Amino acid sequence: MPPTTVVPLDQIHAQTAPDAFSLSEDYLLFPEGGLFPLTLRSTGLIHKGWNGLRSADFIAPGIPMFYSLTLRRLQPDTAGHALRARRTFMEGVLMALAEKTGRRPSMAEQAVDHSLDAAESRLAMGDPAYDTFAAAAYFAPKDLLDRGQEARRIVAATLRARGLIPQTFYYIPEQALLHLQPGGNLIPPFDRTTLMIEDVIPLMPLPSRNIPVPGDAVWIGMHEHDGRDVYYSFLYGLDPTAEQPPHATTLILGEMGSGKTTLMRLILTQRLLQGRTVITLDPEGENSRLCQHLGGINLPMRIPDDPDTCLLHPLEAQTPADMLMAAQFVLGALRSPLVPEEIAVLHDAVQKRWQHRPGKMSLADLREALATSADPNAISLVSTLRIYAAGGILDGLFDRPKALISLSLLNTLDHPRWINFDLSTLREENRNVVYFMLAWFIYHAVTHGSQPFDVFIDEGWRLMGRRGVFSDMLDELGRRARKRGIGVTLVTHLPGDLSANPSSLSLASTTFVGRLGLDEAYGFLRSIGIPESEAKSRAESITALPPRVFLASPAGRRSALFPVRVIVPDAWLRVWNYYKNR
Repeated sequence: MPPTTVVPLDQIHAQTAPDAFSLSEDYLLFPEGGLFPLTLRSTGLIHKGWNGLRSADFIAPGIPMFYSLTLRRLQPDTAGHALRARRTFMEGVLMALAEKTGRRPSMAEQAVDHSLDAAESRLAMGDPAYDTFAAAAYFAPKDLLDRGQEARRIVAATLRARGLIPQTFYYIPEQALLHLQPGGNLIPPFDRTTLMIEDVIPLMPLPSRNIPVPGDAVWIGMHEHDGRDVYYSFLYGLDPTAEQPPHATTLILGEMGSGKTTLMRLILTQRLLQGRTVITLDPEGENSRLCQHLGGINLPMRIPDDPDTCLLHPLEAQTPADMLMAAQFVLGALRSPLVPEEIAVLHDAVQKRWQHRPGKMSLADLREALATSADPNAISLVSTLRIYAAGGILDGLFDRPKALISLSLLNTLDHPRWINFDLSTLREENRNVVYFMLAWFIYHAVTHGSQPFDVFIDEGWRLMGRRGVFSDMLDELGRRARKRGIGVTLVTHLPGDLSANPSSLSLASTTFVGRLGLDEAYGFLRSIGIPESEAKSRAESITALPPRVFLASPAGRRSALFPVRVIVPDAWLRVWNYYKNR
């Protein structure tokens, strides 16, 4: 393949728009025929005439033509200041007329003033403004130039009926041709009024507030209104200059397909790059292969195939008091809560065992220690441990020589890694036991771990409704996260999922709200203290959010809610999608 040659723009113009045409009053005359351009242009909010504009509106039957439509979004501040200057000028003229002549404004002048006021309000509410340009060209043979003129008149009448102003002035044809050809200007540089410096300064946009980026912040995407980069920090929220959030918990809400998992993975990946260890609770198993690809540890929550390996050794402790608490924790998960008499028996057995052989125990060791007691309450505890102790049917959960999960796992990692707990293979009969193991592991990581880490709970609606030890762990995690330097992210479908089991995780510092149903969006906005009238209007906008656009809600409404478009590097998306579908 020959090397690509870059042709300068002026040569493109010379080749595609040669000097072999003459510029007529309102069309271009070529040796073979005439080209009749028609142009439209507007700046600011999209005029209602542009809405619903179709290709058929530019087509004239029986004559060759082509057309182009260009929109270039303006900076909100630029458009707003320009509109404000026009409105101020308009009101100044009306006031001067009233004072000098005593004439009241006409209905037309009042309508213009009201429309300028409405347009300024729409810009302030976030409606986009554009430089908009459309051009069409109609060709007719040299002996049938009247057909080109007639075709353009028909189309111009159609556009005028829409309230638009088509232009066929003598200086436009050549500019229209330069726009339509390859390499032409998207927005032709038509002559504009020259402004003096004192006229320009009021129209210049105000400098946007510079928001510093904390060291632990991750990049989320772009602000939908002002186009600035949006960063998020577990410690400082969306704006480190505001009051520090009370919790280090992030909530991601949205219906299926709104981009919740994408946002979670964007935060997770950047935290890994920052040198953090991350833990994910993955009910669907969607992160398993991606975790392994990124060098993480994927732990399927089922009995390992290796006959010498179990999931967890829960009875690890440095003191007899900690060992007693661990034994209570295990038995409390395997059966109903212990009564005081059973706790007393357990205390005596653990103490006796510790005196003779301090340190780590197996469930078989605990069962043996309880069997030496003559107390009748020990019998039921021994029976409970039987199937889980070594030689029992379910000894693959706790009582094999090696364990997949160690209570000291985080402290023994040689570098920050991703630990993914794959819950997709859970069986109903083992579900509560596995949840107990997760609770016990995270409890130790939070209370005794020396290495900082983050927790990401995907599909939280599956876990928030769990009662008992696991729900207590979630509540404890939410309360201790900030003091221990832990970031917690909870991803769930709907706000109602949080009410299934109210806990400290409901006290999110920052919430990202994706597309929701009208009732769910309204209920969430009211729950964070937004007035009823504002909640209704915002709820409607939430129902129309496209994928990967979230409404950012700072904790305690420390600043205004704003939409942010989540942006993920294409290379990351390709990797995520590849390992998700394998």
